[in-house]
Amino acid sequence: VRDKHTHARYTSLDPTTTMISSSSLSFVSASSASSSSSRRRNNNNNKTRLSHLRALDLRKRKTVVCAENNDENDVTSPFTIGRGSSNSSSSMKSTSSIENMGKRGQIATGQPFLDHMIDQLTTHAQLGVSVQVEKEHVGEMVKCEPDTAKYASDEDAEATFMACGEAVGKALKDMLCSEGRIGFAANARTNGTRFAAPLDEAYASCLIEQFDSEKDGELKLFSLAPYGPRNRTHIGVYPTVYTETFFREVAKHSGLTIRLEKHRGDNAHHIVEATFKSFARCLRKFMDEVEGSDVESSSSGSNNSTSRAASRARSTKETSIDVALDLDMKDEANSSLEISTGIETLDALFDALAETAEFGTLKCVASGDTWIDDHHTTEDVAITIGQCLNEALGNKAGCNRMGSGSARVNGSEVEVIMDLSNRPYLGYDLDFAGDSIGDLSCEMVEHLFMSITFNGQMTVHLVTKEKGSTDKDLAEAAMRAFGTCLKQCKSIDPRRAGAVASSKGTLSV
Repeated sequence: VRDKHTHARYTSLDPTTTMISSSSLSFVSASSASSSSSRRRNNNNNKTRLSHLRALDLRKRKTVVCAENNDENDVTSPFTIGRGSSNSSSSMKSTSSIENMGKRGQIATGQPFLDHMIDQLTTHAQLGVSVQVEKEHVGEMVKCEPDTAKYASDEDAEATFMACGEAVGKALKDMLCSEGRIGFAANARTNGTRFAAPLDEAYASCLIEQFDSEKDGELKLFSLAPYGPRNRTHIGVYPTVYTETFFREVAKHSGLTIRLEKHRGDNAHHIVEATFKSFARCLRKFMDEVEGSDVESSSSGSNNSTSRAASRARSTKETSIDVALDLDMKDEANSSLEISTGIETLDALFDALAETAEFGTLKCVASGDTWIDDHHTTEDVAITIGQCLNEALGNKAGCNRMGSGSARVNGSEVEVIMDLSNRPYLGYDLDFAGDSIGDLSCEMVEHLFMSITFNGQMTVHLVTKEKGSTDKDLAEAAMRAFGTCLKQCKSIDPRRAGAVASSKGTLSV
């Protein structure tokens, strides 16, 4: 919690990139197996900290959320409420209000799927959004109603998307300039504020480069087409082509400079929704950076007395496994790591996961039929860890839920995009040059991530940014990115007050 300022330095920690030295992961020989059975975490990893260069000129400054503060009554913000309306047409008018940390208002654009997409700002940007469209219909002005497509028409769809984008953009600018900001302008980071969001096989990213209250914003990049392999033209009555129209108007009238890009996706619904989610999450992340909040990198649970832990033991003719996991590092001095699977490379990868995810405890002791090969042990250990993750996360109430992060090991860099969605999906593009990494076969790396992901009930995309020169570095970068991303997703945002981050109100399948 900060005191009131008239000036605040725009500085925060960037939790999304972890730089790893060449000696951080070692694959030891069988003769040194005993040294790997019990490891203590070194938490002084070299995390990149980036300082933002521009100051904010504020007339007023309220207290901001701290990741360690779990009293929702103390959660306030310098952003309050903004309002906007379109001026482009006498036969089509849209009005919008956006309240920071507010409740969902009525969204009635006449385009039901657009209503659902704008509602992502409530769920994922934590903004109370209202949008009302009035339009000419059969010779008279009518107010559109929610949950119906009776006023939808291709003839005026473009005007609808333009009017809604204009009103939402103006309301966003008004909200971002609330609390007496004069000439407020901010660069997000040197390379912008970025967030990538998945929905099953699709994922999209949003980059906010800057905000300037005294200038028009710009949609610098919009790359979603094709909308699936058949380039779907409509989602219900929603014309996909006008998605760009909406965001172009939002950017122009909000003062935000934005880039939106699809990276994967075969389903038009998923592509568009992932894009709206990425914009909403990126906007909240940008606002948090302005405020100096860092809820992404909190490693604490919902409160100090709540344990998010699980343990499982299983025994088959092929393997015997004992796993115990605590998601939260409440006491760094007493955090523990005990990993012994009989596969040294696997031990090292789980060591990297526990470190970057900042588990309080990870015990993984296994014996298996490694005289046959590494398949059964790798698969069964990963299944059990995934099951423990799912149990420890519970209903995900209060969690950030989504995250995107990357890790670099020497010349290899991997990005992971994750959603604790209860909708298991793995997107994977790691391409190894050899057959094995130490005593772990390369084909089992994908199986390892698939088993954790599916049993952990997650949506996960692994994306190779730079392959590097060794398979060892690529595998380690992937696991460290996975752990970095999991740390963001499992962290509790006290502003959610224990609510699940879902427009459906639940993540139940």
